[in-house]
Amino acid sequence: MRRLLNLPLVNKLANREGLWRRDRVVAHDYRGRAPSIASVIVPDFKPGEQEVVICSRLLAAYRLSKSCPLPTCDVWSEIRKSQGNFLDLLDRGDPAELAAYMCNMNRQDATIGTVQGEGEYRRITRDRAYRRFIALMTKDKLVSLAEALGVIPCENPEQGVYGESLRIDAAELVEGISRKLGIPVIPPPIDGGLLKIEAGPALYNERDLSAIFTAYTLSLYCPRSVCEIGAGSGRVAYWSHRLGIRCSILLDLPHINVVQGFYLLKALPDAAIRLHGEPINDGIAILPCQALEAVGKIDIVLNQDSFPEIERGAVVNYLEWIKRSASKFLSINHESKPSYSVGKTLSVPELAADVGGLKLKSRVPYWLRKGYVMELYEFE
Repeated sequence: MRRLLNLPLVNKLANREGLWRRDRVVAHDYRGRAPSIASVIVPDFKPGEQEVVICSRLLAAYRLSKSCPLPTCDVWSEIRKSQGNFLDLLDRGDPAELAAYMCNMNRQDATIGTVQGEGEYRRITRDRAYRRFIALMTKDKLVSLAEALGVIPCENPEQGVYGESLRIDAAELVEGISRKLGIPVIPPPIDGGLLKIEAGPALYNERDLSAIFTAYTLSLYCPRSVCEIGAGSGRVAYWSHRLGIRCSILLDLPHINVVQGFYLLKALPDAAIRLHGEPINDGIAILPCQALEAVGKIDIVLNQDSFPEIERGAVVNYLEWIKRSASKFLSINHESKPSYSVGKTLSVPELAADVGGLKLKSRVPYWLRKGYVMELYEFE
């Protein structure tokens, strides 16, 4: 006799599993009662002449790169299917229309998979408990950043005060982090539609905090040049620039280049930033992945939260190029290989072993995200 599934029970159990996992994303104990974290959804911005000019440049670069081959069987091929509004906007090619959209892209489909996206925005605005969780998770990362930099001591469950770090005033943490890094760690106020927590003079999203720590990690190697493959919204390049790394090359899908270009051109209006097809300079270059072989020699290549989601053949090609072109490779990725993912999710250590010639120099947990590993490779 065939046994029918009790779908309400299945859904209830799946939801319970999701909540159980969600609670464990937060690294710090808070003794059962989470602290209240002040948060705000950044108000919408209206575009001006500057934003329209930026979008004209972005559209010109996109037109040059949109014929590049795109992935067909990985996580990003599926995400792209959810970005129809954004892709239609790019195809229409109206700079003013695109500028109005990009000013508040964090509540639009353009930022699905990189920052927030429209679905996450709707959930945050409708579900107070979920909004409180995202705010708590962001504060948790702020505390982790302060611990990683030695601004505050790590709590020890075996002895001493425990379960209190999440209650430290956010502004106090930011002040200590700024002193440690020697710069004011204030993100640019350009993120319309994005949920952020309040901390003294500024607002912070979890992506801001991870980018600060990754850029700091890169700066420890004193590189003259960094190439980031799969650069998300461009935040690591922003903080790398602030920490003195003047040459950054971002390689990504053509439509994600638009997200990165808008963020960086707004955040760093006085920096030398080159888009695809524009004259070469020594500043920040935002290029489609197909420009890989034209990049030249690089001190360090970064891949963060990206290679496991890409087709295997593409990652192997990247690793072979890294061996030829870079001195070091910094990987910050998970190794969980979830079965529910589109295609076959990859493991960087396994791929590095298969490709050969990559010598692991260090392997440590990534301070700001449980389950992520930071590995540094050099070449044999």
